[in-house]
Amino acid sequence: MKFTVIGSGNSGLIHAAKIYERGFDVAVLKTSSYGDMDFFNRIAAESAYHVVDETNGGKHFTARPAFITQDVRRAVEFADVLIVMTTTLQHESVAEKIAPYVRDGQTIVLVPGYMGSLIFKKFIKKDVTYAECETTAYNGRIMNSEFVRITFYNPRNAVSVLPVARSKKVLDKLSQVFDNTHYLRRNILESALHNPNMIVHPIGILFSASRIEHSGGEFWMYREAFTPSVVNVIKAFDERKNKILEAFGCEPLDYFEAAKWRNEEDLSIDAMEVFRSFGASSNKGPSFINHRYLNEDVPMGLGLFVSIGKVVGVDTSIQESVMTLAGALLNKEFTSQARTIQYLLGKDDVTVEDIRQAIS
Repeated sequence: MKFTVIGSGNSGLIHAAKIYERGFDVAVLKTSSYGDMDFFNRIAAESAYHVVDETNGGKHFTARPAFITQDVRRAVEFADVLIVMTTTLQHESVAEKIAPYVRDGQTIVLVPGYMGSLIFKKFIKKDVTYAECETTAYNGRIMNSEFVRITFYNPRNAVSVLPVARSKKVLDKLSQVFDNTHYLRRNILESALHNPNMIVHPIGILFSASRIEHSGGEFWMYREAFTPSVVNVIKAFDERKNKILEAFGCEPLDYFEAAKWRNEEDLSIDAMEVFRSFGASSNKGPSFINHRYLNEDVPMGLGLFVSIGKVVGVDTSIQESVMTLAGALLNKEFTSQARTIQYLLGKDDVTVEDIRQAIS
């Protein structure tokens, strides 16, 4: 198998490095002009970058992809599996750029997904298999435009597949590359609703806005934001989420139990203890309000959630309130920017059966 990772930010370079480390051919494609272009140009010229993997004893190695490029055609035609690791806000532009070069039989993996497969299907008229993850297999950052630091590994990483009938085939591919990817969700809707960012990112910023602005960059969200009263908000959010999941035949799952399942080897440990431990080891930030935690996860995550909840008949007042207040913080109107199920399916009068068919 050959892989192309689409996205040359933190997650893209981390996962490309891990694919390279497993002995597979991998390329990296940058599809935008955002970010540190000096760093990108340097690693593209060298087709290499340094990695420090703290999940593997602090191992140092040089990742040497086949190439690092902005040439869309070259990158797409190279690969059997395309892994899209841009923000979900870029899904439409990425889909449009790669569509002319996609061929029958390729697999496109969206990390994370938020049901973005349905956007790619609008642009790509080939026999393609899609997969979606609810979060990344590894976390870390590009450090000082010098090297990539891998700081966290999820022991369990679940994927969903569209069409569902091809699930085992895709899982067999991905599990060869990432040791933790041996688990399936029922469908892309389940993966979308289990994306932890949709819940903790907007809630964490919303209830800590004054602290973030006052702290001058000394805010640690996962350590500070989730006090007992804020945890109550997350649990109330969860009640609505699980009602939607049940409407589509999925098992209800508490946010903190889901976080434990992803983040902890020992599942006998209390879920809140795992969450606090994750917080203690997490990175500092965010240091400002106008952040992707709102700009991405509110319209892409909460907007999708609200639109599906309304089709199902579930009370989404908490989610709508978070959207409204997040918009007020940034002087933006997120509702009109939202990724809705109506937009994904291309029709206004969406039914539960329409959604079931689309995700099968």
